[in-house]
Amino acid sequence: MFELNRRTPITPQELQKASGGLVRDIEAFVIGTTRASGTPASLIEGAWELTRHTTDWLRWGLSGMPMTGDQIAAHADAAAHWLRTEGWNPSDAACRGIYAAVRHAEHTDPSHRFSTDTRDTLTRIFSLLIRTLTGAPHAYYDSWDQHPARRPEEAFGLLAAAAVFARTYGPATEAEAGPAAA
Repeated sequence: MFELNRRTPITPQELQKASGGLVRDIEAFVIGTTRASGTPASLIEGAWELTRHTTDWLRWGLSGMPMTGDQIAAHADAAAHWLRTEGWNPSDAACRGIYAAVRHAEHTDPSHRFSTDTRDTLTRIFSLLIRTLTGAPHAYYDSWDQHPARRPEEAFGLLAAAAVFARTYGPATEAEAGPAAA
């Protein structure tokens, strides 16, 4: 796993080595909640059940532009990478929590895949995942992230779980997001 204050780019070999860390991050997220039960897969499925199987919000951004599950997931992955590099600290003074990481990824993406659309969709996915774990009727990820009991592994787990959710239920291509697919 990557140390929290890493300042050098991740190599493909390190990324491959860390792939097992994805599951550990999601498991830490599951374990760190009050109503945690089941597996990472059941977490993703439970969050999906809360959507009542609607996908328009995963296909179309609020701007009216289509999105793919991979775009949304890559946004979460880029945010996690930034947090691992800069060090997770969600305090208002440090400004290195999930909110800041998602915004940073959006504004520094060289290929312009990330936007307010992918950010807003991630916000909804975060809420679904937190609600699934806690049983709460509502949840806001920034408040969850800043809670004094939160641990870094849980924050990384939320980002990892959101990426898995987006890749699992989001459209594979922009063509699939079109009106015929909805």
